[in-house]
Amino acid sequence: MIKKGNCVASFEQHLNVSVITTGLFIVPLSLSNTFDTQASLIALSLGLLGGIFPDLDSDNSKPIRILFKILSIFFPLLFLIFLQLKMPLLYILVVWLGATLLFHFGVFKFFTLITTHRGIFHSIPMALFIALGVIHTFLYLHYPQLQALLFGVFFFFGFIIHLLLDELFSINALGFEIKKSFGSALKLYDKENLIGTTLLYGGIGFLAYNLHLKQEIYHNFFALIQQLHFY
Repeated sequence: MIKKGNCVASFEQHLNVSVITTGLFIVPLSLSNTFDTQASLIALSLGLLGGIFPDLDSDNSKPIRILFKILSIFFPLLFLIFLQLKMPLLYILVVWLGATLLFHFGVFKFFTLITTHRGIFHSIPMALFIALGVIHTFLYLHYPQLQALLFGVFFFFGFIIHLLLDELFSINALGFEIKKSFGSALKLYDKENLIGTTLLYGGIGFLAYNLHLKQEIYHNFFALIQQLHFY
């Protein structure tokens, strides 16, 4: 039986599950000295961000609107740090405030206009695309290749956990009911946006093709996976 109803996990549930699952995998990486304190905090933040990122296309959620405002302040600040502009503090403050307003009333408003909830943004390829972008970003910042790869994996992991949680909330196992939203989260393409899907896969191909990691990094990554004990 298929029915309509409350079929998504709440913002708080996504947040809690992301923190717990991400933290669970950070502990053994810290104990093996793969992550220091800074890397552990970055991985936790990325796992947490990935866990709530799919809902950025939700226009009506109050927590998401708050997150938009935080990102509007954070991204311009990060941009200024990367540019390392040598300007008086007053000028930096003006540029920062101007960029924040541009992000909030320009970039994010445009983003909400072109996206629909549970559209292409709410999919597996989007998780992979952003995760690859995360890896490229940390490689550009000269982080060790293994750490950069793991940072991307943590974001991807948090994102997929979000999609899985949404799918689980689409099933009522006790009542043998499947809600109408089932299959709209954990998907490989958006049938309503085939052009966007094609462009997304093109972006994945481009980022993957230009990801130049040493072969030993992949060996070290899978060696770490094998060292994890689940029981």
